[in-house]
Amino acid sequence: MIALKIILKRFLTTLLRYPVPIVSGLLAFVFLFIEIHYANLGDDLIHDYRFVKLFLECLSGISIFIAFDIFSESKQVENSKRLGLYLLGFSILGLHYYSITPGMFDSETVFISRYLIFIVCFHLMISFMAFYHVSEINAFWQYNYFLLKRMVTSLLYSVTLFVGLASAMWAIDNLFSILINPDYYVDLAAFILLIFNTIFFLMGMPKSYEDFNRPVEFKKSVRIFVQYVLLPIIAIYISILYVYMFKIVMTGQVPNGYVCIPILIFSMVGILAYLLIYPIRLEQRYRLIYLFAKYFFYILLPLLSLYFIGIMKRILPYGITEDRYLVFMLGVWIIIISMYIITSKLDNIIVVPVSLFILLAISAIGPWGMFQLSVGNQLMRLEHLLKRNHLLVDHKLVKLDKRYTVSTKDAASIRSIFTYLNKRGEINLLHPWLNEADQTKLDSAIAHNDLFYIHSIFSDLGPVDNSPYVVHKFFNAAENNLYNHAISVEGFKRITQFGCTIHDLEEGIDSTRFTAYIQRDTLYFQSNSDSLFSVPLAEKFISLINYYKQQSILEKNKLGVSNTLQVVNADAQNIELPKDSLVLLTAGRKIIFNSIEFIQADTNYTLQRVDGFLLE
Repeated sequence: MIALKIILKRFLTTLLRYPVPIVSGLLAFVFLFIEIHYANLGDDLIHDYRFVKLFLECLSGISIFIAFDIFSESKQVENSKRLGLYLLGFSILGLHYYSITPGMFDSETVFISRYLIFIVCFHLMISFMAFYHVSEINAFWQYNYFLLKRMVTSLLYSVTLFVGLASAMWAIDNLFSILINPDYYVDLAAFILLIFNTIFFLMGMPKSYEDFNRPVEFKKSVRIFVQYVLLPIIAIYISILYVYMFKIVMTGQVPNGYVCIPILIFSMVGILAYLLIYPIRLEQRYRLIYLFAKYFFYILLPLLSLYFIGIMKRILPYGITEDRYLVFMLGVWIIIISMYIITSKLDNIIVVPVSLFILLAISAIGPWGMFQLSVGNQLMRLEHLLKRNHLLVDHKLVKLDKRYTVSTKDAASIRSIFTYLNKRGEINLLHPWLNEADQTKLDSAIAHNDLFYIHSIFSDLGPVDNSPYVVHKFFNAAENNLYNHAISVEGFKRITQFGCTIHDLEEGIDSTRFTAYIQRDTLYFQSNSDSLFSVPLAEKFISLINYYKQQSILEKNKLGVSNTLQVVNADAQNIELPKDSLVLLTAGRKIIFNSIEFIQADTNYTLQRVDGFLLE
């Protein structure tokens, strides 16, 4: 009981010290829970991703509010100023929330860059918010070493707790035949990492930051870790990269564009090792550590020539994207840090996180930032490609003249850039190139947030290869729905209602009652463990798709769709069919479908859900 009281007291104290980051973690869990269990139940949320965005902003909020709390405590800031910092954090997260468009979540990981750069910035703030003066270098090192230990300890406890509880859930599932939804394991992991891990980490924060100014003995475990783990890894990377550089020099070949990745990893591991051994870097009794600290940055500089050749090999032919911009700027940062460590007599390691924070913050905002600059660069490439292929005349998109052809490479590049702009919510930049009708169409789609995707625009570019788009199609009976209308059972003895999805097999089949389930493109009916019969639906797919295509062509002709702009809305994928077309006769049985849902990925169709009535 005494131990429990101590834990509860520490929990309440931590909650009062750091209420905002803890609430931010709690809200992150709530929004993730809603997204997993409820967000897809409403049609208005299918392409909205509002709860994903809220989850990610709250996740970012954990670190930014911890940074503000640490600054407030270490500098003894007044409560009014602390509240002002909270409001600043809310404003930053709010502005970032509205900068993310739903298209960024579709089939790409664009949003990862947009969130990751902010989360990294906020974590860097935690590292230097307490100590940032030149006179506080030793305190800065001890404080960050403490944070590293605290983070590792928190993660270790969290992972252990998750493994233990998840194993208990698995045992209950298998021993007592109690079906546990796999989503509950995700809920458990989210609760532990977002709430328990946050609270546990903050419970260990010191009451006074003055303790970090006191000299302490360097931990032997850190030296052993660097000397026998990190340094051998660095030695392996040095050998591989210098052998590769020697090969490039001897053969005269241009470096592979992917050389940036190992050099970046090598640089980061080396800088981490240097930071860890900073207090003993000049002690010659640790000969290997002394040599590493003295010569690592000299060894790194020649490899950076390969680094920049590799990244420019990607930028020059394909243009600037966020990832290439970030890789380039990280290379610039590594050069700055290397030159500083080589030339500086002070070796102020506070410069490392502060400079990286400044570089990432500058790279994330403004017209010079990775997002705006990459969009502008891709738009310039698009304009050049369109003009070269006679598709942009007098600054207007036009239908391709029969006298010209577009190469496969240019067609793929044009489509890629259109996709790129749409994913980033910058498709409105096409506005000046469109005629009045297409401008109105595009503006309406953007205003109503119903722009599922905008596709290329030019039928003359040929078929689309490797399209990333996945479209749900819903075929419904015209008399919506059949459950509210009488069904003729003449000639049949029995009628059974059914409904199933592709996920039913994952959750198990109850063989004690009548069951319908889907496997691949086949609908199965089963009862009392005996397989009744199966119905292949491939031909039904084909007939429905053909009907859809015919209706789509008629609709386009009726609307007068232009040859340049084709906007496809999510709502357009709900197709009503004459109820007779949703009837299937097979082996003396009759199946009346009320609705059929399947997913289209390019020309591939996958059955997802069916419901209706079986007459026997």
